[in-house]
Amino acid sequence: MAAGTSIACRLAARHFVVRQQYVGASDWKRLGALGRVPHRAGFTDMTGGHMALRARVGIILAGAAALTLAINDVSVPFSYARGFTPPTVVLARFAFLLTSLVVLLPVLGLSYRLPRTHMRHALGSGVATAIATLGLLGSFAYIPVGLAVVVLYTFPMLTVLLECAYARRFPGIIEFACLIAALAGIGIAVGFNDVAIAPIGILLATIAALGFAASIFWNSIKLRSAEATIVTFYIAIAGVITTALYLAVTGNFAVTPQPGFSAWVPLLVTCFFFTLSFLAMFKAVEFAGGAPTAMLLNLEPVFAIGLAALLLGENLTLPRILGSALVIGAVVVSEIARKGKDVAVEPVG
Repeated sequence: MAAGTSIACRLAARHFVVRQQYVGASDWKRLGALGRVPHRAGFTDMTGGHMALRARVGIILAGAAALTLAINDVSVPFSYARGFTPPTVVLARFAFLLTSLVVLLPVLGLSYRLPRTHMRHALGSGVATAIATLGLLGSFAYIPVGLAVVVLYTFPMLTVLLECAYARRFPGIIEFACLIAALAGIGIAVGFNDVAIAPIGILLATIAALGFAASIFWNSIKLRSAEATIVTFYIAIAGVITTALYLAVTGNFAVTPQPGFSAWVPLLVTCFFFTLSFLAMFKAVEFAGGAPTAMLLNLEPVFAIGLAALLLGENLTLPRILGSALVIGAVVVSEIARKGKDVAVEPVG
C-alpha cells in the first residue's frame, strides 16, 4: 500500500495509515522535529521503556482498528435488512465521520484549512473514495461480505501497479508474483463455490478496489506533505457531496420504514465503528508507526470472514478459506518486501 488508509484508508481513515507507511526517511525526521511523529530511532526525550510501551499500545490499537473495521463491514447488511439503501448508508457514514472530525480537529490543535493546491487534491481523492465506498457497500447487497472484502484487498497490488506506471518501470518479480497470487486467490474463492455468485457483486467490489487504489495513489504523490487528519476532513466533505449528488440523480435514498429507535441501531453501529476505526488507526500510527499499523490492518478480512460466518451465517467453504488466505498472504508478502522502502514516486506539482 502507498499513500489509507488514512485509510485512510479504504475508508477515509485508512488513507491516513497507508499514506504514512511510505513517508521517506527525511520526511520522518522533519515531522519528528515538529513533534508530530517519532524519529525512527526514537524520541530523544523518552526512555526506551516508554517508547516500547507506546509501541505495544500502538500495536493493540492497530489490532483494534482492524477489528472495528470488520465489525463495520459486517454490520452493514443489518442496515439493509431494516430498509436502508447502500448509498444511504454511505452518506450516513461520511456525514458521521465529517461531524466527528469537525469536533476532533480543534481538540488536536489542528486547523480546518489546507493550502489551496492540497485542498483540491484532497477533494479529488475524496471523490474517488466515495465512488469506491459506494461500490463496496453496494457489493454487500449482492455477495457475501467476506468475499467482497477479499476482492477489495487486491487494492494494495493495484496501487503498486499505478506506482510502477507513474515511475515508468515494470513491476518487480515479487510485486508481479503477489499480484498473480492475489488474482488466483480471488479466482479460487469465487469460482469454486457451491452457490452462484452474482457477477454484479464482484464488479462492484472490483470498482471499490480500483477506487481505493486510485485514491491512495493520488494521496501518495500529491498529499505526502499535508496533515493527514485535515486531508481526511476534506475527503469526508467530498464523500458527503459525491454521495448526495448520486442519491439526487438516482433517487435511491431510503431510510427504514420501521418505527422506533431500534430500527436505526444497525446504521448507528456502522457509523460509530467506521469512525472509531479511524481514531484507533490515527493513534496506532502515532504510537507504533505506519508500517506495523498497515501490516496489522491485514487482519481486517480475517476478522470480517469470521464475523460474517458467525453473525450473518455465511458459509466458510474450503475454496473460500484457501482463496482468502492466498489473497491476504500475497498482500502481507508484498508489504514485507516493501518494508523500509520509500514509495517509488515523488510529489509533483
